[in-house]
Amino acid sequence: MDPLPSRYAAFALMLAAPLPAQAQPWLAPPRPAVRLGNGPLLLDEQPAPGRVPLRLRSPSRPQHVVIEARSAVVSATQPGPILRAAGACNTPCLLWVPRGTLRLRSTAPGLRSTDLDIDVDAATSVELRAPSSALFNVGTGLTALGATVMIATASVALAQQINGAAPDDQLRPTAAIGLSLLGALIMGAGIPLLVVHRTGYRQAALPQR
Repeated sequence: MDPLPSRYAAFALMLAAPLPAQAQPWLAPPRPAVRLGNGPLLLDEQPAPGRVPLRLRSPSRPQHVVIEARSAVVSATQPGPILRAAGACNTPCLLWVPRGTLRLRSTAPGLRSTDLDIDVDAATSVELRAPSSALFNVGTGLTALGATVMIATASVALAQQINGAAPDDQLRPTAAIGLSLLGALIMGAGIPLLVVHRTGYRQAALPQR
């Protein structure tokens, strides 16, 4: 048997065989993305485990209310409180919130903004005051004006007595009393406006069903 054909056949098989794959350089796997902290829970009108209903009302006009639940931070890299949960609605509305101390902020056109803490341990109803910013400013101005008139009258009368002013140049007692009464009346008109239009709320427990 002639070995030449078998040699050609072997050579043909070598040419037809695929070339061995070249080794690829090893690549380190990409670094995992930095894990971000979980965002705050969304407080809405849907019941959820561990939450209680908080009903918000405003007597005169709707107010936009933001509720925040915060927790203290132990890590030194992130000082300050962390926002655990937050929600917003327009009164009247109801939010399911976690138990504990909550920060409440409310705003409305023409009203003083409210920023305070409330404690919620069970189903709660909160009625927000609706203090007028314009009337509160009027009350502040009247109170300051009345106090200024009274202080100025007393200061002038006292200075004249100390400096020994002539009787004709001194402020007459009737005038001093009249100015003091006028200042008291002006201040008396301003103080009720400050009291009525103060910020605040009234809290009550919701009846259990």
